Amino acid sequence: MPAATPLPRGPSVLTLYSAMDLLTSPGCPVCRYAAEASDRYLRWFALEGHAQPDTITRLCGSLGTCASHTRRLMSQPGASVRLTAVYRYVVMAARDRLTGRAERLPACPACDHDTAATGRALDTLIEGLSDQATRYRCRQLGGVCLPHLATAATTARREPVAWLTETMRDAIGKVGTPRYGWVVGTDPDAEARAALRSALRSTGGWTPVACAPCLAGAHAERNALERLAGPAIDAPDPSLVLCAGHLADAATAAGHDSGPVLVAWQADCLTARIAARPTRWLPAGRQRRTVGDCAVCQARDAAARRTLADGTAAAQAGTGPALCVRHHLSLRAANPRAGDALARAVVNAADGLISDLADAFDRAAAARSRGAAARDSGAWRRAAAFLDGAVFGGLQAGAQ
Repeated sequence: MPAATPLPRGPSVLTLYSAMDLLTSPGCPVCRYAAEASDRYLRWFALEGHAQPDTITRLCGSLGTCASHTRRLMSQPGASVRLTAVYRYVVMAARDRLTGRAERLPACPACDHDTAATGRALDTLIEGLSDQATRYRCRQLGGVCLPHLATAATTARREPVAWLTETMRDAIGKVGTPRYGWVVGTDPDAEARAALRSALRSTGGWTPVACAPCLAGAHAERNALERLAGPAIDAPDPSLVLCAGHLADAATAAGHDSGPVLVAWQADCLTARIAARPTRWLPAGRQRRTVGDCAVCQARDAAARRTLADGTAAAQAGTGPALCVRHHLSLRAANPRAGDALARAVVNAADGLISDLADAFDRAAAARSRGAAARDSGAWRRAAAFLDGAVFGGLQAGAQ
């Protein structure tokens, strides 16, 4: 009698019983827990998640993962074959959206997983701070990083946030120049983003563009980060608190010479924001809100919106700028007439890409049956740029 089909396994949830489970080594305990949870999720995706129908269905709904998680998935061993198969379904879903009603895309499933892990760790830590032994251990190890302190300030009571702020300021004062990095948080995609910004600078003349708004946003983002990395640091301003990703980018761009100054300035800005918040605090466990618009995010998004708006008139004439699927859907939502004018070209591009992905998958399957390695056609990389131009900084795959 055949065995029953086992239920599909989901990504494991790391065991977490108390705050002491987090406080195992120096550095931000929330970063450590969230990073391990994120790594496990991506490994699960590579080993089995990518072949599960419910995972594929969710990815089709969100049109893949965000640019950051897409780059991490692309860096995994065996990504070419795996993502070729996955993108066949996702690009077909994108084609259906391009011809159907414009709807808001769900969040990246990997981001949802990371946010849930961060929430578990942060709630557990804050709850544990009512114990003096836990506070002593937390202070010994340095407390939490700036981004997670900013997140805690949106949900926790005033007293633990004030204590974490004081601990963070002490840690910044004690951290030497070569070791300030953990204070800005843990971001495994920071090096890839730095490489993209360097490639944007080195590309000259005509370059194949996947998405003009994404490219304009990438240039504005790079310029804003370079201004922050300069020697002149403004007075502390609550409105200048950077998001976690751009804080890591700014610290990387600043280097070891200016990095500690930048980190101390961001700590002052965050302290000013926390002090200016109302006395009413959300209870732990409530859905976390953003702590405010990052100045670099604002510069990037404004440049992308301007480029999209400038191309609207041309789009109505059928000669609009190159757009990724995400920006095309944004254009359709804002100006259906312009979106409809460009729809045919984008749908044709989707059809061609679906055919290329199918051919690449068949060649890989045939080569595997012979015990050989198939030549990488690059269709899976083109699919990533087609869906979200931010994956390669607005350029087509291989143009960097």
